Amino acid sequence: MQELADLRRQRVVVLLAPLFFLSGATALVYQILWVRQLHLVFGTSQFAVATVLAAFMGGLATGGFWAARSADHLLRPLARYAWLELAIGAYALIFPLLLDVVTPGLLAFHRAVGPGPLLFGAVEFLLVAVLLLVPTTCMGATLPLLARFATARRGEAGAVVGWLYGINTFGAVAGVGLAGFWLLSDHGLRTTTLVAAAANGLLGLGALVLSHQGGDVPRAAVSDEAPRRLRALLGVAALSGFAALVYELAWFRLMALILGGSTYAFSVMLIAFLVGIAGGGWIAGPPADRAMARHGPSGPLVALAAVQVGIAVLTWTMMWAWQELPFAFVGLYDAVEGADTLIWAATLFLAAGVMAPPALLMGATFTLLVRTAIGGERDPLGRAVGRLYGANTLGGIAGAALGGFVLLPWLDLTGAVRVAGTANLAGAALAAWGVWATASRSSRLGGALTGAALLAVGVLVPPPWNPLLMTAGMYKYVSDLEDHSREGILEYAVTGYRLLFYDEGLSTVVTVAQSRQTGNIWLANNGKVDASSTVDMPTQVLVSHLPMLFAPRPRKALVIGLASGISAGALTLYDELETIEVVELEPAIVEAARFFDDYNHRLLDDPRVRVIANDGRNHLLLAPPGSLDVVVSEPSNPWISGVSNLFTREFFETGLERLSPDGVWGQWVQMYGMDDGDLRTLLGTFSDVFPHVALFAAAEDADLVLVGSRRPLTLDPYDAAALLEDDLVRQEELRAIGVVTPYDLLAYFQMDGAALRELSDGVPRNTDDNMRIEFSAPRNLHRETVPENLAVLYEHLQSPWLGTVEHGLGMGRAYAGRKEWVRALIAIREVLAVEPEHPEAVALRVEWAKSLKEALDGGEEE
Repeated sequence: MQELADLRRQRVVVLLAPLFFLSGATALVYQILWVRQLHLVFGTSQFAVATVLAAFMGGLATGGFWAARSADHLLRPLARYAWLELAIGAYALIFPLLLDVVTPGLLAFHRAVGPGPLLFGAVEFLLVAVLLLVPTTCMGATLPLLARFATARRGEAGAVVGWLYGINTFGAVAGVGLAGFWLLSDHGLRTTTLVAAAANGLLGLGALVLSHQGGDVPRAAVSDEAPRRLRALLGVAALSGFAALVYELAWFRLMALILGGSTYAFSVMLIAFLVGIAGGGWIAGPPADRAMARHGPSGPLVALAAVQVGIAVLTWTMMWAWQELPFAFVGLYDAVEGADTLIWAATLFLAAGVMAPPALLMGATFTLLVRTAIGGERDPLGRAVGRLYGANTLGGIAGAALGGFVLLPWLDLTGAVRVAGTANLAGAALAAWGVWATASRSSRLGGALTGAALLAVGVLVPPPWNPLLMTAGMYKYVSDLEDHSREGILEYAVTGYRLLFYDEGLSTVVTVAQSRQTGNIWLANNGKVDASSTVDMPTQVLVSHLPMLFAPRPRKALVIGLASGISAGALTLYDELETIEVVELEPAIVEAARFFDDYNHRLLDDPRVRVIANDGRNHLLLAPPGSLDVVVSEPSNPWISGVSNLFTREFFETGLERLSPDGVWGQWVQMYGMDDGDLRTLLGTFSDVFPHVALFAAAEDADLVLVGSRRPLTLDPYDAAALLEDDLVRQEELRAIGVVTPYDLLAYFQMDGAALRELSDGVPRNTDDNMRIEFSAPRNLHRETVPENLAVLYEHLQSPWLGTVEHGLGMGRAYAGRKEWVRALIAIREVLAVEPEHPEAVALRVEWAKSLKEALDGGEEE
């Protein structure tokens, strides 16, 4: 009779595979969704990221320990699993509402109490933990419950648990792919949530049906030996979890240098990591069962120790090949002929080459742990799976915290990996302790000496690391390379520069270098150049001076993004500003900005300047409404995940609320690496929010500056003259970028808000829900899009008439100085409409018409 029940249950187990696969998929989709939504409120600083991750993993651990207490005594563990999945889906539907309820209270607490960063961080962690506790606890309990249901015979525990672990993790791979490459980009946050919740509902109902078909599961009789053996393995589980999270953090930072920081890059990295984990967990099951059958618990115990040593040795050895990754990326780019739609598939192999081999052994670790803990028919399988899963996850929390805040910033990538390898060796020693106790003295001595040798080599022998090569940003600049040979790459990235500063900070790798040929100093984050002392100067200067042109009596300014400090430094030239807050996500940038002291007016020594370590969105959210007179937003590119949050409609709406009635907002926008649809989306999003808008050009036809306010933005040459004349240092700074007269400054004007709204009519706006730019722009990263974007702008260009002949001539000369002959002729036409016989205007019209004809005949683009 029991055999018939077991057979019926095994048939149900086969049908469970697609359900548990779907469970893994929805769990990763939820993680992506909830992390995104929480970061919109709590920020993307390293502390905020760690807070969300710790809360999420803490819930998973809680679920594992909770299931460990009851799984072995349930008659219908599959029914319990079904109700948990239904609860997860239901909670997902109300999660956004709960977040909306919590956010105002958090803001009110901050404004009323004004807590320090530690207290406020503790409050944030408590809120996030409460928000995530229910669904993550449910998720953490699913594997122990299914393992209890599916394992009819303890002799097959390794195969069954490994199979379930692998199925669930392969489902997670599918979830990352669906969310990262289709659901979020095409349907947005809300629709993706509905789809995932519906999937949870279906799999929960399916599990209820299967539970009825599978019948009751006999209660397990608990032996006394198993808990003692299990306690010995919990340390191995914790150490391996710690090492795995440190590796994951280190690899993600490494691959961000090679693949970039787009949402697609992170999806590729996560897929590569999870494929290894899933494959290892699945493959290790049957060998673990055979080892148990032949040698008892010492069999899988030896395998567990060997796997931990293998992880340490493999990861240390592979670090010696890391410096080949920039060359490999260029090779892949050439292989797919620069096709952005194929490059992500190609880079998956690159990421898998780094992460998948050791990840296979990491996945095998959990299966071997469970198999070692389950030695006989009376051993409590549910307790073993739950407690080992919980201990492994707690170790992961420690790895995430120490890895993110201590190991990576203090020991850098290679040092963090070596510490993780040491943790693996410690786990191997702990796993092998029982085997050594029964081995001969010579065997124990040999094992100890081998372990000590591996530890010494791993700690004392660092692998090679060339900072300039590893931060060359090939993911962005490969299309700029003329010579794709190894020598050409080294010449482009290394030979021509002198390294001034390098620091692997909390959230990014910061590099400052100087060109040996031109003397240009540049600053890069994860290989992406975000500031320089030459080519970027017009943008860095104008993004601050242009808002000040329209700001009456400003007293408090906020700058989002420090970088070189040149933009914030431009604001220090205005004596009327009493406070200048600079919010910067990465603390290492502050030290790096010192290398630009000759260009940023030593802003860090200005007593009015206060640098705040936070992300711009969170800092703006916490600021009181109406408290800011000027905001200058110059973050990195909007295609970078996290930075993209600073270009959405909701962010601009928050910014408008924080501006004083006469406040002015200056916003940098790129024209490269985005098609005309992306550009029109950004321009339309901004112009929809701010009642009055003006668009200005900036550096080398590559950058734009948007200025927005509640009050009308009037182009006044007298205001421009005052801006130039009131401060000699300011005058010199603007003169260095070609702004000599007031008209040179006003000539950067492109169009007003009405023209912008006409230009952007019919394109979707960039919102927190659809994240259009974050998903669309990376597809154009290596296309030359500036000409098509300029063409779109030219159709709506405006040349303002400033009311007098003198101003008209001044504008005409300014346009002519920039070789904008059409706009120069428009200005002269306005002059001649007032004074048809004005001799200078007549002469200039002839001269500029000739210049326009020569430009057109020469094929020059206007």
